[in-house]
Amino acid sequence: MDKPIILTSGNPHSYTSITNKFLIDHGGYCDDLWGSPKKDLNYFRYESEEMEKYVRNKKFFKDYDLKGFFDSLPKDKVITLKSPFLIQFAKELSTFTDRPIKFVFCFRNPEDVIISSLNKGRKRSFIYYFERYVWMYRFVSSCPLPVFPLITERLLSQDRQTAEDLLRFCELPTDQIDFSSIDPKKMKQREVSYVKFRFANFFWKRLAIFFKAI
Repeated sequence: MDKPIILTSGNPHSYTSITNKFLIDHGGYCDDLWGSPKKDLNYFRYESEEMEKYVRNKKFFKDYDLKGFFDSLPKDKVITLKSPFLIQFAKELSTFTDRPIKFVFCFRNPEDVIISSLNKGRKRSFIYYFERYVWMYRFVSSCPLPVFPLITERLLSQDRQTAEDLLRFCELPTDQIDFSSIDPKKMKQREVSYVKFRFANFFWKRLAIFFKAI
């Protein structure tokens, strides 16, 4: 029987990169890792270049055929591919291959995800990132494929049971768990500032009410 294709997804800033690196360290296969500073990403994110091309094309309503890519992957290895927004296309992805596809969806404290996005991402509103989090959650709850909901803070705290459950779901070996790529110091709880959180929430709610009224 063919080994599964594991797709790591989740909101940006939810430790998806650390999660995918952990899977690769335990036998996951991905030979098109993308994210070199020499390209257009500013740090190594352990993303699949082909999957990211697929997501970017879908963003602009363009077709992108992954059948040839999936057929080229070794069937005797667990394939671990990461791109944060993949969960949106779960139904379509299963049409490109007969191999079993599973999702690992990374959950992080929503408050930390939103504030990290405000600090590191494009300068958008609190409400924008909050709605994106809710929108991604809806895709997870309706996903037709097997999903492992991973609380990434538990993996970063090197919780052995969480690591074993994750690897078992991905059909990767659990006999020697290696936490060397997991740095607990990266588990950072963001401080909520009045300006970025309280005021943004207050302002955008009232702006929405204003536009509904006119």
